[in-house]
Amino acid sequence: MSSYRTAVIACGIIARVHARGWLGVPGQPTRIAAIADTNPDARREYGDFFDVNDENRYSDYREMLDKERPDFVDVCSWHQQHAEMVIAAAARRPKAIICQKPMAVDLGEADAMMTACERNGVKLIIAYQRPHHATWQKARQMIRDGVIGKVTQVQVEDGGNILNTNSHNIRLALFLMDEPQVEWVLGSVERTTDRVERGLPAEDACMGIAGCDNGATILIEGNLIQGLGQGCRVIGTDGVMEFTTTRHPDEQIPSDAPMYAPEGPSARYNYEIGIVRYLNGTSNGWQQVEAPWHDCWARQCQEAIDWVEGRIDKPVSSAERARAVQEVMMALFESARKRQRIYLPLKTKVNPLKLMVENGDLPVEWPGRYESRSRIVRGEAMSWHG
Repeated sequence: MSSYRTAVIACGIIARVHARGWLGVPGQPTRIAAIADTNPDARREYGDFFDVNDENRYSDYREMLDKERPDFVDVCSWHQQHAEMVIAAAARRPKAIICQKPMAVDLGEADAMMTACERNGVKLIIAYQRPHHATWQKARQMIRDGVIGKVTQVQVEDGGNILNTNSHNIRLALFLMDEPQVEWVLGSVERTTDRVERGLPAEDACMGIAGCDNGATILIEGNLIQGLGQGCRVIGTDGVMEFTTTRHPDEQIPSDAPMYAPEGPSARYNYEIGIVRYLNGTSNGWQQVEAPWHDCWARQCQEAIDWVEGRIDKPVSSAERARAVQEVMMALFESARKRQRIYLPLKTKVNPLKLMVENGDLPVEWPGRYESRSRIVRGEAMSWHG
């Protein structure tokens, strides 16, 4: 019998990944007890697939929170709804909230989310799940043990826009260095098309460097080169370590059928594998880091339960860690806006990229607004946002 009830807000593709995470915790101490989504097809498909009773399916998430009073709330909406939904959930005082990354669209929203949770005694986790990969956790300990010497730089390279992709990698960089304080950020952005990602203005490419109080830097390359993707390269005084991802063979990944699946099975995220290799003066070439595999999403849900039950007090995926990522990303945009290095703490609370677009500081060379995630939108619209 499950001890805890989880309520899911927004029943899209990533919500399926989150549900498998909850159900993948050993002993299944939680169950998906209630769901909310404004789209009736999404609500019906998700509820049927994850065995949620009809009376526990809602079109209004606030009504669900008021009636169900769940132990855990899982916010799986698009970025621009994260703050509103987390704040509303916190007001109902569940034990904990998990919110999909990125934490918010700007630093002001991130701070409001943390304030709402703190004043209501609610624990907040942001779903940067990849530091929970078994090999990546083992590799962090190897870095601590000095296998590549003192870390001097972490390089992150991915396609897409920073909030959607390299946000994961910035989080990984901070995790691997044991959460140093970022002291300053210098960055630039390119935006020649009217691109939006989940309704929010997005850059075509970006580049930045962040200086940390441990003497290391984080080099951020967004949509510039064919790099490591989800992962990073850690440069040390005595060696190099590289992090990437792969996944189990397709035939081993469960299907979403009969649910709507425009991008293939969502479980490929649950079946992702963290890959690590390192090179140093005594390794005799590249050496792989090995560790028994587990679903990093399930491990993140286990962490939430452990936090609630008092077994840990500094979770890897806490909101505090995610806010540090948010501040780096916003500082990169603010550096581009102000054309100077930005020293933290960042004082600007709005999204500087959005501000530049609204003020005409980044004129579009190739007109025509388009939504980079339109493929996952249901019905006739090209975005959930206007």
